[in-house]
Amino acid sequence: MNLIPNHSHLSRSKQGLNLRLTAFCIVLPSVLSAAFAQSSSLTLSEKGAVKARLGYFPVQIKLTDAKPKQVTKEPQYRAKPQYGIIHLGNGPKSDFVFALDEPKDADFKIYIDKNRNGDLTDDGDGAWNTKRTKGRVMYGVMDVTLRASYGTPNKETGFSDYTLGLYRFPDLPSLITYRETARVGRIDIDGKGHHVTLVENDADGIYDKSATAAGSRPIWLVVDVNDDGKGETVDIRAPFKLAGKAYEAKVSADGFNLALSPTTKKVADLAPKAAPPPALLKAGTAAPKFVAEKWGGGDLKLADYQGKVVILDFWATWCGPCQKSMPHIEKVNKALKGQDVAVLGVCVWDDRDAYKDWVPKNQDKYTFQFAFDPAGRGANNIAAKLFNVNGIPTTYIIDKNGNVADSIVGYDEGDTRLEEALKKLGIKL
Repeated sequence: MNLIPNHSHLSRSKQGLNLRLTAFCIVLPSVLSAAFAQSSSLTLSEKGAVKARLGYFPVQIKLTDAKPKQVTKEPQYRAKPQYGIIHLGNGPKSDFVFALDEPKDADFKIYIDKNRNGDLTDDGDGAWNTKRTKGRVMYGVMDVTLRASYGTPNKETGFSDYTLGLYRFPDLPSLITYRETARVGRIDIDGKGHHVTLVENDADGIYDKSATAAGSRPIWLVVDVNDDGKGETVDIRAPFKLAGKAYEAKVSADGFNLALSPTTKKVADLAPKAAPPPALLKAGTAAPKFVAEKWGGGDLKLADYQGKVVILDFWATWCGPCQKSMPHIEKVNKALKGQDVAVLGVCVWDDRDAYKDWVPKNQDKYTFQFAFDPAGRGANNIAAKLFNVNGIPTTYIIDKNGNVADSIVGYDEGDTRLEEALKKLGIKL
């Protein structure tokens, strides 16, 4: 038997509970071999997967007209509901039923049985947090925190909060979700402690999958081996190499208990076989010249901004993270007043009609210049062909000589990378 410390605000057990003022211990069957000396107890980070900037892994939850048996009480729908189930954890309370109410003449609603009592009327009014109309209608992204259940199908041994991002395109037969929560902590490697972040990519809150599990996505462990804040990312579903040595990992289903052990087993090659996307343009590279359709009429030419620092932001109307980043860009834009800096928001990989609908509805919130890539969703687009962009939002900072100074991918609350890049160019904020 192993005595595993566990903090009361993260996971609780119904068996062997010994409560103290700040923490308690759970007596569980041994899950980590004594040979795994390099072990650690991790903690919950609500938005840890977002902060780690490890990419975007959407998961589609299929919808059905058939009402799940768990539902005992429902709101007054305005249209025929569609149902689905969110799965979080491997325990007996891991299923969360939701219903979509999507009338043609009114705003959509999503009712989630967050407390799992079968009643869809007592978990809020069902309103989405945001909506985009025309072009391609989109509801969300909306952050939702649910209680993942761990144990066996018949017995719960622990639980923990887990946050998902949810959004909905009505033209798809699914609700789309992605993981936002991670586990974080420190682990010893060769006698030295390093910060780690553990992220699963199936948006189901389960961390102990193997590489042989059908359809499973990577379980990423990010280890700050150089203690420089950058981190080395490995997939722990099979033996892996870290800091030049081979290891294998044992992790609990809930991700709170992790152990690494040196191994002589063959390191697995779990990387996708497709060619990696090209790297973003390096600092010092001449920014490629381009012409886009300027909002308000005429052409937007990058060459016209020679002699100014340029913040070039690639975005799209359908991109939820792009919408989240724009208020920050606007805040920076206002702080730059009177300096030789231009902020250009170029809409890429999008439909012209959606762009023409979005800008007038949002123009009162933003004072920087918008433009549209005339290639639309075509392959000959500015972002990918000229700037090697493979995900948005991506922002380039271009110096007064027309050279790339820095690039930024993604955004999360509190992000200051843009400000830091500008300060290096002597811009005052």
